[in-house]
Amino acid sequence: MKNKILFLSFLALPFLGLSQDLKFVATDSVIGNFSRFSVDNFGRITLVHNDVIINLSNQLDTLFSTSLKAVRPTSIESSKSFRTLIFDQERSVIHFFDNTLTDIHGQIDLVNLDIQQPWLVCESFGGNTIWVLDAANMRLIKLNENLEQIIITENLVTIFSNEKLPVQMLEHNDYLFVLIPGTGIAIFDVFGTFLKIQECNATSFDVFDDYIFIQQETNIKAFQYAVFDKQEYSLSLPANTKQFKITEKVYFLTTKGLFIGAYQEPGK
Repeated sequence: MKNKILFLSFLALPFLGLSQDLKFVATDSVIGNFSRFSVDNFGRITLVHNDVIINLSNQLDTLFSTSLKAVRPTSIESSKSFRTLIFDQERSVIHFFDNTLTDIHGQIDLVNLDIQQPWLVCESFGGNTIWVLDAANMRLIKLNENLEQIIITENLVTIFSNEKLPVQMLEHNDYLFVLIPGTGIAIFDVFGTFLKIQECNATSFDVFDDYIFIQQETNIKAFQYAVFDKQEYSLSLPANTKQFKITEKVYFLTTKGLFIGAYQEPGK
């Protein structure tokens, strides 16, 4: 709890009139060649190395590992502590693993669920539901725990296009965020209703509390997405960052491995 308060205190301050970056300081690391990672709400980390997924405790002890065989994850999400969702975009399949990395349902082919071109998949927190973006029909679909389509948002061609297909999607605090390269982040409510575009030029993003963190070429910009007259500030970005996650801790996956730490004011 103390770490959370310290981290959030930076976000609560009136940015101290900051014109300089907050600096990332690593306190832990997992060295290796990993392609993806995710963190659950207990701080447990799931890493992907080739065809193997590895689960670490919040103390970085190895707990479980398993081979994915033919699956190559496009995305991995363990935001729900009882399961990890893996999506293979090329094969249009998802897998759910429990917190011991035991496959729960086996391979689920989304095309067989009348989703012609599954492009992005993420967890939803309205029960055991997930969101799927169908690029062929430009629609958002929410599936329940029985894989039934319970919400469909059609005609998203005015927001997305074949030339600018989204690259990332996640749900947070009753909002669904979808990153469109060169345009910004489309924001929907939990019923799939389009709300607005947050214009930005980001390669990836994360959401924590009521802040969006967007990765740019050399840094990360942070701002409150629900505030009209919002302020923003700049955060340092480690070299060769492939993926990042902001929670009570800060996680950066680079070409050298996963680095864990926090942001500090320069000179602290």
